[in-house]
Amino acid sequence: MSAVIAPGKTGNRVLDVLPLLDREALDQELTPMAMAVRDFSHTVGKPLAFVYFPIDAVLSVVTTLIDGDNVECGTVGNESFVTFDAVLGSRIATRSVFCQVRGEVLRLPFITFKARMETSEPFSRLMRHNALAGFYTTQQFVACNIKHSLVKRCARWLAMTADRVGRSEFHLTHEFLAIMLGVRRAGVSEAANALQKMGAISYRRDVLSILDAKLLEDSACECYEVAKVAFASALTLDEEKFLVAVPHHEYTTSSEFETS
Repeated sequence: MSAVIAPGKTGNRVLDVLPLLDREALDQELTPMAMAVRDFSHTVGKPLAFVYFPIDAVLSVVTTLIDGDNVECGTVGNESFVTFDAVLGSRIATRSVFCQVRGEVLRLPFITFKARMETSEPFSRLMRHNALAGFYTTQQFVACNIKHSLVKRCARWLAMTADRVGRSEFHLTHEFLAIMLGVRRAGVSEAANALQKMGAISYRRDVLSILDAKLLEDSACECYEVAKVAFASALTLDEEKFLVAVPHHEYTTSSEFETS
């Protein structure tokens, strides 16, 4: 039997902006559950049984390469849900998703999610807006991984995680952070040490403490703010406001791409 969600806020930002009637229609179907580190919500190639809405857990979407290496291709917290496959109508998970920072989630049966996408315009619109914000930030982070320094990327990732869990201290291993940043553990140590020396964080025995949130955010690359604005803009039912609010820069052709 599904647990009943108490009236008021769920803790997931997408669910919490749904009109009251739409939220009430989901209450009997949403199941609160705790996720531990390494718990899987989805496995690549397997059927989708549930859609997960994080409250203070952080989930990681990963790609596994042929040599067995795992590389993060997305992280999801209380600003979103997993997996976007459900929005696109797929019944099969295209990537594996597991918990990287333990916490609470709300689990919704895939069949219920699919039905609401077909029958509720507010629900469908918010989920689509959020998925678009997710695709947008994923593309932003591709550029980020190429152009921005490891220290700035590490600061961005930690600042985003702190926002998602709603606390200044959380458990995080060097191994997980290395996967998230796509570097070796030695690189993680160098980046963490740099942020510790400037007084932004403390990182000991796999416990990450944010000592100065403002300094950490200032140390992050521009992509932290870009992602924050993109997901905030997705929390609207107004199509025009959403499209206008998504941050962007006009494309300019540099000389290296110009043709004679």
